[in-house]
Amino acid sequence: MDQQRIDPVEIELKFRVDDPAIFRALARPITLGDFQLKPAGDGEHQHNTYYDTPDFRLRAQRYGLRVRTVGRTRIATLKGETRSRDGLHQRPEWEMTVESDDPQHWPPGDVRDRAFALAGGAPLQPVLTIETLRRPVRVWRGSRQVAEIALDEGVIYAGGREQMFYELEVELLPEGVRDDLDALGALLQQEFPLQPDNLSKLARGLALLDEAVLHSGLEEAINQQRESTAMIVATERLNVRPLALTLLDRAAPTGAFLPVHRRLLGLAAACYDAALAAGVEAPERAARDMLLSTRIDDLDADQQALAAALPGMARAKARPRRDPAFIRLRDGEQKAALRLGAILRLAAALAEQSIGRLAVVHANGSVALTLASGNDDVLERINARSDLWRDHLGPITCAVVEHDALLPLPVEPLDPAFTMLKLADGLQGGEPLAEGARRMLRRTFDRLLARIDAIEKDEDAEDVHDARVATRRLRASLQVVEGIFDADLLRELRRGLRRVARSLGVVRDYDVFLESVRVFRDQLPEDRRSIMEPLVTAVESARAPARARLIADLESKRFERFLCQFATFLTTPGAGVVDQNETGAPTRVRDFAGSAIWRRYEQWRAFDAVLDGAPDEVRHMARIAGKRLRYTLEFFADALGPGVDQALGPLMDLQELLGNLQDAVVAREHIRALRLTDDLGAQEYLAALDAAHDRLLTGFSRVWAKVDSATYRRRLFELIIRM
Repeated sequence: MDQQRIDPVEIELKFRVDDPAIFRALARPITLGDFQLKPAGDGEHQHNTYYDTPDFRLRAQRYGLRVRTVGRTRIATLKGETRSRDGLHQRPEWEMTVESDDPQHWPPGDVRDRAFALAGGAPLQPVLTIETLRRPVRVWRGSRQVAEIALDEGVIYAGGREQMFYELEVELLPEGVRDDLDALGALLQQEFPLQPDNLSKLARGLALLDEAVLHSGLEEAINQQRESTAMIVATERLNVRPLALTLLDRAAPTGAFLPVHRRLLGLAAACYDAALAAGVEAPERAARDMLLSTRIDDLDADQQALAAALPGMARAKARPRRDPAFIRLRDGEQKAALRLGAILRLAAALAEQSIGRLAVVHANGSVALTLASGNDDVLERINARSDLWRDHLGPITCAVVEHDALLPLPVEPLDPAFTMLKLADGLQGGEPLAEGARRMLRRTFDRLLARIDAIEKDEDAEDVHDARVATRRLRASLQVVEGIFDADLLRELRRGLRRVARSLGVVRDYDVFLESVRVFRDQLPEDRRSIMEPLVTAVESARAPARARLIADLESKRFERFLCQFATFLTTPGAGVVDQNETGAPTRVRDFAGSAIWRRYEQWRAFDAVLDGAPDEVRHMARIAGKRLRYTLEFFADALGPGVDQALGPLMDLQELLGNLQDAVVAREHIRALRLTDDLGAQEYLAALDAAHDRLLTGFSRVWAKVDSATYRRRLFELIIRM
């Protein structure tokens, strides 16, 4: 059997150097952690010439072809698409020694054959040059030579322009592993003021070339655009939809999209415009929910979800992995969503900045936008919102000129499907429950996805708490809508939530316990605080593996499949609905919410009969029943109206008291599990907890009575009948 061929991959870190004095510091042997850095020689001069076809076919396919001359040696290098994040660059790379600068005279080999295939028969010609003085620094970790640091300074020449640069590259060598590169990069950033750089020298050179072409051919480009009606006219309020469709038609790479993608972009932009016009608090979310408000018959479920994934890209910080409409898509659909989202994002930025006229020019494999209004601040904001375009569609530059030409923007009728879609913010009493409930579940699922993303960064212990609360809300909400959706599906979703909630709960309990212990320690006289160190150390040691298990669970394929399953349910209108209303019409919110709320209240109030002298376990069960009531009230809060806060307030006070009582129970269980019941600090801490527990119990009946009172029941009933 033939072995699969694996392309060579270059892995390196790249940093921008703002202070050349850093080079002088690295010009002598130094030690960073367990790394030894040793300069190697006086450096070498490199003359680099980059090649492409006249219409920049290599650039369009995200490849770069370079000939580097050092002394009498010429090395031709072909580099594939670079994956860059936080200065880490990974890309396939092929090299060969050549005798000529002319690619036509190169011998057959990987570099020549691949470059010619990418060029598709077009000639390869020089497009820019870079002169570099490179000083190498060898990096050792013990007996292994793990990396080489290149201290590069030089000049980029492109289109008659030039740009100086100072750059530090760390390339992983065969004896090194990824951990070496990460550790070394972290130490370098601790020691020196380095800025991670995701742009290669070639990318900088091409941007310089684009700038030259843009300015030199500006007037000619504008005249051409006037003749082809590519200028956009300002109206009283610019809508995103015409801008988005114009950008797709004029600026997107040829062949990047299917015909249906234009329709999906138009629908997404129209819903975004509707949300903006309505002045809702989160227009991106409202537009997504509008696109999922009902089934669009002539689109399949994945196409409708793809359209729904686009408005979220317009947020100040695009985070598609936090959107259920995006994560339910397959890889190819996600790539299309990112490209279309990049267009919507840029169109939204142009509309937001009230850009009155726009010319689109294709030059050297990149896109140049000429704006006929604006200033440097406007340009900066638009460039910032062009990030997705650069990542997923290619290079793009912007410039402002004075020009009075205006041509009308072609007016297209709205997609007929748009009239079927409903814009809704909160849950309304008169709307069908199934899709309204799905919308509310989506919003809680959004919060869960956001907190999971934050947990992996371990920046705030409250992220675990918020994620745990989101799982509880989702589980309680799925119980609320029993009878509306398929029972087996709801059980399966609750089971998946329960699995992740267990992992979250273990870490959260340790966090609460650890915080409580530290607060108690800090309240002791300073000379006695040391007695708490064994307990603090034991809790920290126990939390570490619990967090590791949590991260493993969150990164598991099983959890990934569960998220996709849940996201598919939440972003497929009509999925799982089994509503059997006797009237034959869909159950409305107001026809269901009252009985659901009152049933939860009765289940909670039943504990009144067993609480007198009850153990902590019973109070904990009452707390769970109270949480279910609270989550049900919050689920229907918008339909219930502003008075719902009066019902939630006393309930939340009771929940807090019961939670504090339960924290003491959990703390005692932790100390027993850690086998520290005989520890002096642990005993003193437990004694304080017992005293606090007794004080809390004295006020328990008073707080309970507020929720158990006739006044509270009347208030709750009035909320229900007003729906």
